[in-house]
Amino acid sequence: MNLRAGVADRDLAAPPAIPVPSATGVEARIVLAGPGARAIAFVLDFLIRGGLSIVWMLAAALLIFGNLDFDISRDNEVLWYLVGAMPATAIYFLHHMVLAPVMSGRPPGKRMIGLRVLTPEGVVPGVGALLTRNVFRLVDSLPVFYVVGLLFVMFGRRHARLGDLAAGTVLAVERAPFLEKLDAERGQPAKHRAWREAREHAAGLGRRRGSDVRDALRVVSDYRAAARELGAARGSRAPDAARTAEHLEAVYSDLHDVIHRPARRFWRVLLELFRTRVPTALGRMRVHLLAVTLLFVASAVTGYWLVLTYPDLIALFADPKLIATVERGELWTDGLLNVTPSAVLSVSILTNNIVVSLFAFCSGVVFGLGTFYLVGMNGVSLGAIFAFTGQHGLAGRLFDFVVAHGCVELSCICIAGAAGAFVGEALIRPGELTRAEAFRIAAGEGVRVLVAVTLLLLVCGFIEGFISPDPEVPRWARLTIGVGYFLFMISFLRGYVFGRSRLVAS
Repeated sequence: MNLRAGVADRDLAAPPAIPVPSATGVEARIVLAGPGARAIAFVLDFLIRGGLSIVWMLAAALLIFGNLDFDISRDNEVLWYLVGAMPATAIYFLHHMVLAPVMSGRPPGKRMIGLRVLTPEGVVPGVGALLTRNVFRLVDSLPVFYVVGLLFVMFGRRHARLGDLAAGTVLAVERAPFLEKLDAERGQPAKHRAWREAREHAAGLGRRRGSDVRDALRVVSDYRAAARELGAARGSRAPDAARTAEHLEAVYSDLHDVIHRPARRFWRVLLELFRTRVPTALGRMRVHLLAVTLLFVASAVTGYWLVLTYPDLIALFADPKLIATVERGELWTDGLLNVTPSAVLSVSILTNNIVVSLFAFCSGVVFGLGTFYLVGMNGVSLGAIFAFTGQHGLAGRLFDFVVAHGCVELSCICIAGAAGAFVGEALIRPGELTRAEAFRIAAGEGVRVLVAVTLLLLVCGFIEGFISPDPEVPRWARLTIGVGYFLFMISFLRGYVFGRSRLVAS
């Protein structure tokens, strides 16, 4: 593609690069992508995910309605939401989150123009780092059109956006395919055939499970040979030595990635995450969790007192429709299942809870102030609503609605807020580490906790959609579900569900 070659020429004209030490004594080099290449890759991914979402919705409309009129009625609303709207939304918003780990740091847009996410050590990051990088897209995209991320890329030393700083990654140019294409265009298709085959064999070794020891030894041999020839080419004064060194350097970087990439077993990593890493991260955040929980409780008490003392202040925390409903002696949750199907309600609530948790965490980059604001406002609003419903004799019914899911849901928001406060403290007090290093470590631990919180919120969404609004469920059953799930949450976050020893935990 001319687009790829064009991007390569622009980025390689005056390439910002970082050296990567290796066991052979010959440094590899990672050439970093500039703002232009990043922007093109983002636009391509945007068009791909947007196009796929539209195609999915059109196909679902033909399947469900038999036409493209989108004639949504009560009879087909749930089917449309679950088969059409929800998957299309997931395709759009989870594009980077899913494809970056699956495609080893090369989502379609980056792959098309030859970019790849790497660590500064020249290897593909783990799933945790790639997730961290994409979680912080939420901040990079603020306030609109990725202004924050663009400023970081334009003025940062390594053209790294905030997500890269949090994950400890860089965006590199994959030079070898570009140079091979240029050789072919110049009538030299066989000039570097041997090294192209070595690179392709190494890439195949990284993808295949059926590779044997001979395949691995061949890659190691190629790696050593590339190091020798690269060292010779760098010291040569031959006319084409610079081009040869550039190509060998690109191949050598690819081989370096395969040789040094650690072996990962998905299920073992997942088990280790929930058995050890999440409990350890939460242990380091225990002071922050206590502070955020106290803030939430104090805010709720404050909101309750304000509305109890000055009833008119409820207008600051609730919309006029909700106020009018409560003043008629009704809860806005009454008859909710008659208006919105449980499946639709459950997914909508789940999405909202996850978004709130993400914001509570990511806003910690503003030195923790954003986290404290979000947690405080949620606490004040909750207290105000309970005071207002209590004034109209509805607090007991509101408690019945909240208790089954609220114990864990509110806890998860506080936990996400604690992770955000942990990130904020790392920026304020990095200790003996650099600020960037402290931020990277705190962000990584915070994202591990967010993974656990998201799984817990999945069940909360189900409870809030199917059980909480159902008037047939008695209070004792709601209390049992709420308290039982809360105890499960504690066991889950402490790692006991996955076999962690209580002696080790203590």
